[in-house]
Parts: sequence; C-alpha cells; structure tokens
Amino acid sequence: MRPSPPQPAGARHPNARLPRIVPVNRPAITQEGIARMLETGKLSADVDLEKLLINDKSFTTRKMKVHPYDARLVPAVMTNLSPYNKMNGFVLDVADIKKVPGKLNLKDLKEWESAERDHSDVPYTPDFSLRSRSSQTQLASPKREDTRTYAELLDVYSMHEFIIRKGATLRSTPEFASFKRRYAASWGNVELVIRRLEEFLKSYGIELAYVDGRKVVALATFQIDDLLSREEMLQCFANREELEPLTSSVTQQFASGVDGRQLAARKIQATWRMYSQRIAYRHLLVGTQAAIAIQRRWALYRSHSLTRKTIKTQKEARLLSWKRTMEEFTKSWPKIKEGRRTIVHLPSLSYPRFHAKHVPFYFALQMGQLTRVADLRDPLVDVIMIAPFRPEPEVLEYYFTLLEDSGVVNPRGRLTLLVPEDAKRLPSALSLTRLLLLSSRLMKCLSSLCKNRPAYVVPGVIGAEELSLAIELNIPMLSADPTIAQAISSKTGTQRLLELAELPKPVGIYGLRDRRELLSALASLMTEHKEVNRWLVKLETESCSRGHAYFDVNRIRVLKSSDESSKTYDGVLAELMEYAGKRARLVHPNSYPDWEAYAAMFDVVGGCVEAVPNRIRTSLTANLFIEPTGVVSLHSVVEPMLAPAFTVMGCRFPFQNFVPYAAVRDAALCVGKAAFRRRVMGYISVDFVLQEAGDGVAAELYVVDVDLCLTNNAAAHLFACLVTGSVYDVETGSCANSNKNESLAYAYSGIIHSPFLSAVRHRTFFSLCRSRGLSFDRYRRIGLVFHMVDVLLCGCLGVLSVGTTRSHVTRAMKEFQNLLNLELPKQSEHSAESNFVYFSSAIHQLIRSVSISKEM
Repeated sequence: MRPSPPQPAGARHPNARLPRIVPVNRPAITQEGIARMLETGKLSADVDLEKLLINDKSFTTRKMKVHPYDARLVPAVMTNLSPYNKMNGFVLDVADIKKVPGKLNLKDLKEWESAERDHSDVPYTPDFSLRSRSSQTQLASPKREDTRTYAELLDVYSMHEFIIRKGATLRSTPEFASFKRRYAASWGNVELVIRRLEEFLKSYGIELAYVDGRKVVALATFQIDDLLSREEMLQCFANREELEPLTSSVTQQFASGVDGRQLAARKIQATWRMYSQRIAYRHLLVGTQAAIAIQRRWALYRSHSLTRKTIKTQKEARLLSWKRTMEEFTKSWPKIKEGRRTIVHLPSLSYPRFHAKHVPFYFALQMGQLTRVADLRDPLVDVIMIAPFRPEPEVLEYYFTLLEDSGVVNPRGRLTLLVPEDAKRLPSALSLTRLLLLSSRLMKCLSSLCKNRPAYVVPGVIGAEELSLAIELNIPMLSADPTIAQAISSKTGTQRLLELAELPKPVGIYGLRDRRELLSALASLMTEHKEVNRWLVKLETESCSRGHAYFDVNRIRVLKSSDESSKTYDGVLAELMEYAGKRARLVHPNSYPDWEAYAAMFDVVGGCVEAVPNRIRTSLTANLFIEPTGVVSLHSVVEPMLAPAFTVMGCRFPFQNFVPYAAVRDAALCVGKAAFRRRVMGYISVDFVLQEAGDGVAAELYVVDVDLCLTNNAAAHLFACLVTGSVYDVETGSCANSNKNESLAYAYSGIIHSPFLSAVRHRTFFSLCRSRGLSFDRYRRIGLVFHMVDVLLCGCLGVLSVGTTRSHVTRAMKEFQNLLNLELPKQSEHSAESNFVYFSSAIHQLIRSVSISKEM
C-alpha cells in the first residue's frame, strides 16, 4: 500500500473522530482546607486549583471600601470591633518552633509530630486555619514541663560578645555560635556588618577587638552595609575607648594597616590626579569662559554691525527719497506759493546739549514764537504749530481774538497746535525737534495731516535733529540742508559766507581750534592793530551772545607801558598766557562762571576773535526770505535794542536814519544771493554794525553775523504788520496802513524771563495794565500787544508796543517797565536766570535814542 500524503499542519483528517468532552473529577474539599490537603498529599502537586477556588467560592469579589484621606492620619486603635481582637488570646512560643528540626522532609516531619504528640498532654490540632471563636473564652498558654538545655539558656541570656582578632572573627567560640543561633533569622545582614567590621579593623591594623553582638544586630536591622560610618562601627565595639584613639587619625591606615604602603601610594596618586584634574578643569573652564565671551562679543559685534549697516542703508534710501522730494518742492514752488498749502512751524532751539543746559528757561523759550501765526494772514495757508506744551485756553483765546480783529478768516479752524505726548516725561534739556522724534503718536498724526497736500516745514535753529525729522516724515524743509546749515551757522562758516558776498567785515581771525591758538591770535592782532580798543571772542557753536568774551587793550600792561621794545608779540603772548583769566571779561557768567570753564569749552568747539568797532553809531538787522527758486526778498530792516553785554533784547522800527536804507538793502540782498549760492533758502537775518568814522569821513557799514532761521525779531515784525494791517514797502523801508495811510512804528521787548514772574498774579497784573491804558486798541490799531508764551506762571513774557510815532511806543514801553518794576521784587534784577536788567537797559537806550532823534 502506498502511504498517504502528508497532511498540512493544523488540517483535520476526514476520518478522524471528534474529541470528547471528558468531565474533570474535582476532589471534594474537606474541612482540612486546601493547604492541609496539599501538605498531606491528598492533592497532587499538579492539580488545577483555580476551578476549586472559584467554584467553591473560596475567593469572592466585592466592592472595595474607599477610606477618606483623613483616616490615614488617624492612628489605628485596637478595639473590640477590630477583627484582630480575636487573636488576643493566642501566645506564640518561639521556643516550641525552634524545637522543630531544621532539615526534615515531609515523612520525617510527620514522624516527629507523632512522637511529640505522644509526649505531650495537650492534643495537637493540625489545622492552622483560624476558626471563629466568638463563643469560646480565651485559652491559657500551655505550660512547659521539660527543662531547657544549656544552649537554649545561653542563647537567651548571653551577652553575645565575640572577638575579632587580626581582622578575622573567631567563629568557633560558644559566644559566637550562640549569637549565630539567636539571630539566625536575620543572619544575612548581620554577616555583612561583621565583614565591614573586619575590614575596618584590618585597615587600621588593630589586632584585637571585642564586638557587642546586640549592637551589631541593631545596626544590621536599620542600616545598609555600604552606608556605615566610622562612628556607627565604633558603637559596635565593647572596647571602644581603646579603639577610638587608634582610628582617629587617617595616617594610622597607612602606618599600621594591611597594605598600608599600597594604600598610601594609591591615596597620593588619587590626590595628585584630583589636583591635576582640578587644575586642568580650571584651565578648561577659563578657556571655555573666554571662548564663550569672545563668541558673544563677536556675535554682538556682528549683530551691531549688521544693524548699523541696515540702518545706514535705510537712512540712505530715505535721504535719497527726501532729496527727490526737495527737488520736486523746488520745481513746484511757484505753484505751491500761489495755491493752498500747509506750513508746519517748528520753532525748535536745536542747540548742542552742552550748550542747551546753560540756557535759562530753555523749555519755555521754544514756545516763544507763537507770533508765527502771522502766516494766517494769507487765506490759502493752514498753519500747524508744534509746541513743547499746550498753552492755557485764555492764552490761545487772546491770540485768536487778535487774529479775528485783524481780519484773518477762520483762524480757529486753520491753526492746529500739536504737543508731544511724552514731553513732561522726557528731560527738559531736549530740543523740540528731539521731543517730536521721540513721540511716535505725534509723528503719525503729523504725517497724516501733511499727506496728499502741499506742505513744508519752517524750522527754528537748525541742528542734526531736523535732518532726521525731515527724512522720517519725507516732508520738504523751507531752509538749507541741515548739514549745510550747521556748517554756515557757525562763526567761521558765517565769515566764509561774508567773504563770498564780498562785504566789509571787522578785522579778525577765524577757525581757531584751542586756547593756545586763541591767545596767539589775540597777541598778533593786538600788536598789528593798535587802534582797536576791544577784541571780541566768540565760541563756534554758541548763540545769543552766551559764548562771548572780550579783552580790553587798556588792561594789557605790556601795551600800556612806555617801553616800546616790550610791545611785541612775545611780550603780549606771555602776559596773556599767564593772566588771561584776569584780563578776559565773560558776557554771561551764568553759562561759564570763569575763564577756565570758557577756555575748556573753547578747546572743545573752537571759535574766532574779531575787533569791536570803537564808535558804534547803530546796529541794524535785515530780515530776508530766500525762495527755493533763488528769489531773495527783504521783509524788514529793524534796529535791535542792545544791552551793554552785546545782548540783543528786542528791536524797534523804523530804524534811525544814520545810514541810507538803500545801502543796507543792497548789502542784505547781496548776502542773501551769496547764501543761495551755498544752497541756503528760507528765512535768514543779517546783522550790521555802523561804525562812526572821523570828521569828514563817511560811516562804515560792517556785516558781523548771519542767522539762518526765523528770529524772534523777524516774527515780531510780521505779527506787528498783521495786527495793524500794515504792509512793508521794500523800496522805502517803511510800513504803512493802506486804509488809514499811517506809518507803523513799534518797539518789541523780546522775551523777558525771570523766576520771579511766576509769583505775579496773572489776572491781577493784566487788569492793572488795562486800568493804566496798557492794552491794544482794536479800532485804532495802536497800543500794547502782549507776546504771551503762556500764563505768567511759566516765568516768560514779552510786549509789542505799536503806534504811529516813536515817542508814543517808547512811552508805552516805559510805563510797562515801571509797572513791572512795581510787581517784581528788587532781588529779581540780580538773579542769574533773569534778563530783566538787560530789558531795563534796553528801554533806557530806547529813550535816549528817541531824545537824540528829536534833537536832530
């Protein structure tokens, strides 16, 4: 027969029988219990106990009782309700358990139990299960009748002290044998402790030690062998007093211990390795920290360089865009000046920070050109005025009333006053332009107001901030490029401009860099031009005579001596080098208290020295306007009111006829054309000095200074023409009212500032002025117009006396001075922050000039 092919795994043969279900015979569980049946052999070792336990419900499931968390913190108390209370009557005799031999199989154990039952009167119950004894009383423990052996007594009452000799435990002694029998249950941990003790004694070379076994057991119960300290191991010795001195020193291990020399060598090697690794780690740490510092610095430098490069690129792009805007503004100027336009007035005093901190009332003085609202005279002009603070409503109402009475159409709707939002939080020495740049909200507002309409900025004193503002807003400026303006507005730049105009100027030397060059130039000029009595020194970047000092020739002893041989350059220079501080006179001691401070600033910014004319007949100022197309127009020629210390307080109009008006006009226009060739446009002011010559010689007109901004005197002239309805005649140099055909005369005080002005009551003072007739007559267009910076609390005030004759305006100014003298205390005249003395001196000069004019 052929064998059948093999079937695949798991396939069923077709003739195979189905498996039968064989019932499993479970043995009956007796009262002995499963554990007893397994011990006696009634149940085989491989029997399946799961079904027995489940079917007989030996193990049941029920819902676990969840105790609250607070119950865990309450200590358990044994009460009658506790199930463990049933065990209260049982006594466990350890001695009976120890009688059971250690190594017996199941058969021998049964025989031993039978023998024990035969010798015992108490019946033996093999059931170890706990039965309910609720109805039984507590059973008494059975009494022992046999005597205990010596070994048992030794195990119980022995001290269990054993000996460790030469690092080895004497294990053959009865004490150690009893100790081992007594603590056989935990002998593993005890043995580890004993070994640690042996190693400890061997390491110190101790030959003999007595060990307290009970302390060893206590230590083995609660401690791990690897964490044993020296103190814990010493507590295990009965002769601790002898061992403690031997183990107190570490050198004992190396001197007496086993392999002490090797231990010492390893210790030295380990210490050296530790030391060398620490040194290496310190070097590595220093190198790592240095590398980290270098990397951080390099990353910071790269980021800084990249940021600067990005800013420079963006600034160059914006500068290029602004220059294109300026070119378009220049081309479109004829159309712009005839159409609707917006003028942004920014009367900022952008002095350098080291100069601005010496200017008294610097923050309030930047509000001193509210007279620029005269541009509203043109109905096609909207004015946006940037101010460092918002004036009181009554001050604005005063200006609006003057504008409305002057015929200005809708001045309240065409004038917008903007104030930097963070002006009070920023330092007071910041310029108005810098405050504007630091006010993001105002920048956005200004940008939106000037968007999609012809607009341009008319700045004040031009500094570096004006260029940043123009680039940021991309608005054209009606002035020179700020870089060019800063170069020309310096004293040396002004002289170069006058050289380009080919006009006469005082003798001097310009472009001096330090005090040594200054003294050398003074010595040279004094010896070459002995006819000059006074030499004026000017700081390069100062303004308003704050950087002026002068040397009188009659104070130089070398030049006063009769010895002509000593009147040389070297002699004058030696005296100036030694006594310059005593020979110099400072114009503003509050800015520079002594010569050393002045000379230190001269070393920083430089300056010039020029001659002061011996006999000054008069001073004049021509106010020009240079259009972007190059057309130069003369707006006014006024006579400044000078204080004794070369300080300009205000001005008066018309000027005295000591010089022909045509000569002044032609010289001013010549300076304006030269300025336009230097790409200067906007408002400029040219200062002239008329020097009186000898008999039969005509007076000489010198140009002494140029201001590239709209000055207070120029703005006051425009405001005076506005409130009186007058028009300036360029041909004759006079102003006349077209309706009344009356000539205009006025005197402007400039801004008077004093800390004592804030103590004057605002309403009371102006009520007193009205009672004395010191007010403006809106119908006759004459009287006193107040140049309000804010209420008198700010400490600044100005007046504009308007009339038809010089005597009338001079009388009004004198009455105002007398009233102000009554209101201000006497000590205000000598305050370092007050210019009231200069104002009084200017009024005195004004009265004197009027008297001289009447005599002429």
